Amino acid sequence: MYYLHRNYDYLYFPLIKNGGFRAIYLLTILILFPLICPAQAEKDLSPHYNWFDTVIGIENLEMHYGSVYAEKHRAKSKKSKFFPSPYFTSGHVVIDNLPYYSLNLKYNVYEDELLMQVSNKLGGKVLQLYKDNISSFAIADHRFIKLEDSKTNNQQINSGFYEVFLKKPSFTLLKKYRRLLTEQLGANLVFYEFEELDPEFVVHYKDAYYRLKKMADVKVLFPENTVQLNNFIKNRPSNLSFEDQLKSTFLFVDTLLNEGKDKAMNE
Repeated sequence: MYYLHRNYDYLYFPLIKNGGFRAIYLLTILILFPLICPAQAEKDLSPHYNWFDTVIGIENLEMHYGSVYAEKHRAKSKKSKFFPSPYFTSGHVVIDNLPYYSLNLKYNVYEDELLMQVSNKLGGKVLQLYKDNISSFAIADHRFIKLEDSKTNNQQINSGFYEVFLKKPSFTLLKKYRRLLTEQLGANLVFYEFEELDPEFVVHYKDAYYRLKKMADVKVLFPENTVQLNNFIKNRPSNLSFEDQLKSTFLFVDTLLNEGKDKAMNE
């Protein structure tokens, strides 16, 4: 069970260390299924995790360490700060290297926080999960990972949650959603809207992260393919958004890298 702290600004959950026991349970299942590949194992093991969480009691699991969420902005329109919508959506989250499935989640883009709705039988509260313990989460078929502040040889990479926009063996293209807060004055109240800003893009390539603000940044990363990239970009439709330009270009880069690997193997 959980109890309201005397200050009533967050829920206190007893430190029952079920995370270790849960890991032992997973190890036992993996021993029984030694031939399952990691990705398939995660998919196939989710029912076992759900069963475990039901038996132990999800209120006792370590993932519930989070403060009760208090909404700061009275919204009036559909221009929301939440992803994918103002409503909770089924998803899963990885906390301290342990996955938790079938949760009601939504992502607060403006404040870069992950929210979870506790079931009604446990009080129906909305928790803001402690971000320091989260490594990744998935919601509405969108997967996010957490990056820490880091400096690269081209730009500062800001910490926070980034969507895995395109993942290939040689690189991972990441997308950071952004919102702009605007005030709307009513008769007696102030309402808030959140305009969508252009997202930020980062690529993980050769064990480093790089900010991508223009197409020239892509060409700098792959100098050996400058001619091919110039021809590809020149012949591409001119009305594409920067997001679509990046995606199509990196798909082309992936083709070039694979061709280079095949050529090296045949020589």
